[in-house]
Amino acid sequence: MTWLTLRQFRLSAISVAALLTVVAAVLVVVGRPIASPEPPGLTPDYSTYYYMAIIALYLLPAIIGAFWGAPMISREVENGTHRLVWNQSVTRTRWLLNKMGIGALAAVVAMGLLSVLVMWWSSPIDTIATENGPAGLPIAPMVFGARGVVPLAYAVFAFALGITASALLRRTVPAIAVTLVVFTAFQVMTLNLVRPNLIPPVRETHHFASGTSLFHYAGSESPYQLRVPDPTHSWVLEQQTVDRAGNPVQFPAWFGGCVFPDVSTDNLGARRTPETAEESVKRRDECFDRLNAEGYQQLVSHHPNSRFWALQGAESAFYLVLAALLAWFALHWTRRRIS
Repeated sequence: MTWLTLRQFRLSAISVAALLTVVAAVLVVVGRPIASPEPPGLTPDYSTYYYMAIIALYLLPAIIGAFWGAPMISREVENGTHRLVWNQSVTRTRWLLNKMGIGALAAVVAMGLLSVLVMWWSSPIDTIATENGPAGLPIAPMVFGARGVVPLAYAVFAFALGITASALLRRTVPAIAVTLVVFTAFQVMTLNLVRPNLIPPVRETHHFASGTSLFHYAGSESPYQLRVPDPTHSWVLEQQTVDRAGNPVQFPAWFGGCVFPDVSTDNLGARRTPETAEESVKRRDECFDRLNAEGYQQLVSHHPNSRFWALQGAESAFYLVLAALLAWFALHWTRRRIS
């Protein structure tokens, strides 16, 4: 049974192996980048290869799910070859577990090889990365999914998703399409809804200061909002204005007129003497003092870069649990519904 599965799987495995060989050859020929913490940090060519490598790490799990997992059951059902195997004293459970085991192991190996290769090539950039370049921090959303162990979990999940779609639809092309769409949608959902909450984020409150607070235009009804400087070496999830009790509040309407008053005329329409620089700074400081006295603060939620491996472990476990549930469902469905 194992020999038969390997023989059926060989063309798909060879195709991915060829893809990995091409990527490895390109990165070796290009050479590891020379990066600098000073702008621009990377040459345009190295920057292009850097982001292409990240894209490749996001694409390979989708390819594994669509072209390894999705055809695994549906192709057998379409050709009727599953009945031949089942009539030779091979149970459905053994048949599918054998296929899933070999496919999942191959997915981990392929994804692991690409991940190690890209991390080796990108290490000169990753070691000096900051919020200001030459590339994103490891904790940054785009880079996070292409580093560490989580790409391996993506590959196993995508493979299990493809098998499940294959068992449900029993047609290869629709199963491929569904796998690609669902996997992509799930990746987006995880980034926005799951990953930020896998571990409770760090929450810090900051007072506003005229020298460091940043102004943001927020529309005609609330024309001014303030932000405090983002924490360094962190993935910032949210900034929110709160009161003393920590409840979200709207920014006070008086603040915009206080900081940016119309100083060209007085209340009677007569022209005023322009403010000196010292007077302007003093007035702004008084506005911020009033803001802090009324209890307005800025709540910042973020994940520091030091949590990279903790988040990697949590997200990997999340995807592997989902993969196990999908594999169980595909096995149950195959045993009960496919004849």
